[in-house]
Amino acid sequence: MAEQVTSYKCPACEGPLRFDGKTQKLKCDYCDGLYTVEEVEKLLAEKTAKAEAAREKEDARIEHANAEAAAYGGEMETNTYVCTSCGAALDTDATTAVTSCPYCGNPTAIAGQMSKAVKPDYCIPFRLEKKDAIAALKNYYNGKKLLPKSFTENNHLEEIQGVYVPFWLFSGTAHADVKFEGRDRKTHRSKGPDLARKLGLTKADIDGFRLTPQQWNNEVEVEEVQVYDVRRKGDVSFHRVPADGSTKMPDDLMDSIEPFDYKDLKPFSMAYMPGFLANRYDVDKDEVKTRVTERAENTAVDEMRASVSHGEISEKERKVDVAVDKTEYVLFPVWMLSTKWEGQNFLFAMNGQTGKMIGNLPIDKGKATAYFLGITAALSIVFSLIAMYFV
Repeated sequence: MAEQVTSYKCPACEGPLRFDGKTQKLKCDYCDGLYTVEEVEKLLAEKTAKAEAAREKEDARIEHANAEAAAYGGEMETNTYVCTSCGAALDTDATTAVTSCPYCGNPTAIAGQMSKAVKPDYCIPFRLEKKDAIAALKNYYNGKKLLPKSFTENNHLEEIQGVYVPFWLFSGTAHADVKFEGRDRKTHRSKGPDLARKLGLTKADIDGFRLTPQQWNNEVEVEEVQVYDVRRKGDVSFHRVPADGSTKMPDDLMDSIEPFDYKDLKPFSMAYMPGFLANRYDVDKDEVKTRVTERAENTAVDEMRASVSHGEISEKERKVDVAVDKTEYVLFPVWMLSTKWEGQNFLFAMNGQTGKMIGNLPIDKGKATAYFLGITAALSIVFSLIAMYFV
């Protein structure tokens, strides 16, 4: 099936529009025009209607061409994306919903990729701009003494991209029934006779210790341990627990840049997309549900544990049933940079709303060796001075 594309152009000068996180409006970098999401949605609706009509016509043409090709043993026609601004072909995969033309830079939405079947319920618009992401990454490098110099100089900071990452949000209730063992410890001093009476020891028991009269009458330190069986049962509600729905994004990386502030959740609109990449989910909600239910279960048990006042708590048995009442499909803003150094991939991600950053860094083996030798030499000098002082 061929897909038509919809570009976002300035009504005043026809320049490409992009969503500006600072003003929360769509901005034209050519004439500095600013437009609200509502204004662009109206224009987009008109373009989408035209794109849908063109798509239906193109689908009919391709279906006819495929039927003829199949009849003669030929190859079937593949999808083609064409930029409406310059006419260049756009190369994307099956999950790309918003991209930029590699030739003219025009932000483009692929109609049909956000159809009713896959349309997000909400999105959180970008708050932080590209310059904020670059500054944060440079700051992330500061103080990293073992970071290779060539890495910081050649990691293509300008290639940082803003990406709307698909997430599933789960809400529901965890019904928990947990058994714990509680221990209270107390320490005090006691003499032999007092301790024997308290413990109910007979003379035969005491003789077995072979204590001298002096030892018997001396005070000794005694630790008393009281053991309790504790049970907690109750319901713990969870609201919008996130799990990313893209195989392109490592789960641990996406988990690390949480949380997102849900006060900025907006009903989904394609008008928030210009200027950024956006992917639709390729991991179904049922595939990530296990991750979320495990998270909800562990949180419920932690809540039960926190309600126990004893000093030492250990879990003995748990029974937790997690019921998901509601699932929502959303897009979250993330600044991404993937770079290579000495054949290895290094990925950085920054929360496009809060600025929280995470990433892995390489280590310069030469610097690490020199650093270790420097510490060793310094310690050797210190020990030598100490030895001389005592001598």
